[in-house]
Amino acid sequence: MTMSSEVTGSVGPMPLKKSWDLIAIGMVLYALLATGLLKSVDGFPLGQNLYDEYFLALLDGRMDLPARVAQFEGHYTADGVAYLYHGIGPLIPRFLFGWIWPFENYSLAPLAIWLWSCLGTLCLHAAFHKATSRSLEQLGSRGLTLSRMLGIAIWFGSPGFLLCASTSFYHEPIALAFAATSLFILIWANVVFGDWPLWKTALPCAALAALALHARPNVAIGLYFATLLVLGSLAWMSMRAHFLRIALALAILGVGGAGYLGLNAARFGSPTETHGSFSKSDVQYGFVYWGAEDTNSERAQAFKDHGKFNVKRIPHNAAIYLFDLPAVTGSLQEASEAFHRSVRSALAENLGFIRVESPYVGMVFLWPLWILFAVSAPAAGRQFWRRMAIPLAGGFAIAGLTLAYGTITLRYRVDLWPLLALLALLGASAIAKLFAEDKPGLLLKATLIAAFLMGIAVSASTVAQLRGFQMAPQSKPFWSMEECRHLAGLKDFSDADIERICRPPRIGQ
Repeated sequence: MTMSSEVTGSVGPMPLKKSWDLIAIGMVLYALLATGLLKSVDGFPLGQNLYDEYFLALLDGRMDLPARVAQFEGHYTADGVAYLYHGIGPLIPRFLFGWIWPFENYSLAPLAIWLWSCLGTLCLHAAFHKATSRSLEQLGSRGLTLSRMLGIAIWFGSPGFLLCASTSFYHEPIALAFAATSLFILIWANVVFGDWPLWKTALPCAALAALALHARPNVAIGLYFATLLVLGSLAWMSMRAHFLRIALALAILGVGGAGYLGLNAARFGSPTETHGSFSKSDVQYGFVYWGAEDTNSERAQAFKDHGKFNVKRIPHNAAIYLFDLPAVTGSLQEASEAFHRSVRSALAENLGFIRVESPYVGMVFLWPLWILFAVSAPAAGRQFWRRMAIPLAGGFAIAGLTLAYGTITLRYRVDLWPLLALLALLGASAIAKLFAEDKPGLLLKATLIAAFLMGIAVSASTVAQLRGFQMAPQSKPFWSMEECRHLAGLKDFSDADIERICRPPRIGQ
């Protein structure tokens, strides 16, 4: 069975196509969320137009953006030239559709986020179907019902649902990385639970790693690591038989890495410089450059003293990511902040400032079904664990980097998802086998139902909160000319320089 047939459900006694209506409903709901038709809010999604402007700037032969567009999210050279530090991966939909897209009227960001979110969720659906269908198909119509309930949990209780709730520019690279890692997960579901040989993973995993590097480098590191483990395993089995495949995969990884380093060099003057600094340097973070944040702020000082990534943060950050209370009311917000203080006092008292952004919600509340599956993973058996070792190594690398960073935010939970999903695949397969053998106890059934309902309810609540997050009325498509001139004037730029720095955006004025 091929990966494409698993996605389309064209074969098998309980094909995925029997859930076509569920998939269609999910895609429509995602579209309504992404376009704002389901729940509109006042204001403009933060930076929604940034990648549109970036695409148009590249067509003009420029890699910089007007300060009026980049605003505080730009990374600025001393003479006021603004660059985005984000990769070019999110530009892919614009190169596909931007030639005919009416940018003057609509941002392409909602379409891009919808596309990546739907692709990622569809791949997850196919992966969990692959892991469970062999057992559930033995139950006939009851198995089909269980499979459809699992599909409901995937479409309305996993990252794709959250990502479509906001079209802030922060969500575009994360949505792309989500799609890449979901396809990675589907590939390995076909290895672990299907008949894919190891060699078949090499080239697609290399391509996904290279793509992710231009969206979420921390995610790409885990995918690179997993791909190199695959190549090492193939070389160990037979270098002669797999030489060409290994060489092509290494070339793909190399091209992705060279492109990333070259882009850094073109923007920041050094291939190893990935973004601006909080301190005075050749390239400075926009908030600091324009005086909105002090060079000695708590965040800047923590990064200076403890690094942007520090393994000592992992226990603290993991506790927050996993067990934070869903702050859906004022009292729960206060309880959540009290929880932050207690965890910080116990696990990170000497690690400086660690930023925790709202909306607050722990993964045990947001994704309880997947947590339950993950803790059931040991029951999957040694054979499945052995086959899953390589992707799990990549998942742990991604999670380790994400947990070591000095900021905790809802969207970074999506970067933790690959590890959770890989473990959940193992657990879901074991639980499906229990159902096939008619061995699930009443407690397990009740726990699964409770986790299913809680996950969808908390996900829906979080989506409602996220619709208003980074959507304040002051989040504008661009600064006015007067605002930009005022800020540039405070830095004593000449009139000619101010006109250059504050040139009008391509979209609107």
